[in-house]
Amino acid sequence: MSKNLSKHLVNPIDSPNEIWEEKVGYDSINKRMVAKVYHSLNYIVEFSTNKPSWLAVVKHMLTMDGRDLNSVAINGYYSTIRKNLKDIGVIQYNGSKGLSKGPNWDRFYSDEDWSWFKVNTNSGGYGEIIK
Repeated sequence: MSKNLSKHLVNPIDSPNEIWEEKVGYDSINKRMVAKVYHSLNYIVEFSTNKPSWLAVVKHMLTMDGRDLNSVAINGYYSTIRKNLKDIGVIQYNGSKGLSKGPNWDRFYSDEDWSWFKVNTNSGGYGEIIK
């Protein structure tokens, strides 16, 4: 066999999840959840006339998705994503001002891809800057 042949083609024991994690990144599914709040977060922080809050972000996101807010338990919804965004410095809380931009807000909303951070949405999930 060729030396250049991928180890995944040689080793049939590797699961599709192992291949996905190596090729795409284990947190790509979690970043989809981050992407889901992307526009709503920006709208609430930049343009809302009310005190910005995570609850407002989630309600906006669900409304934009056409969801009935009466049929969804809002408490805790996407709470790990909120924690991830705080961990990587995209958002912060400023007491009476509520939710505000963190030191990495501009980086998050720039043209840069999201390989600079990773997120974990498991119980006790975290966000981490890796470059």
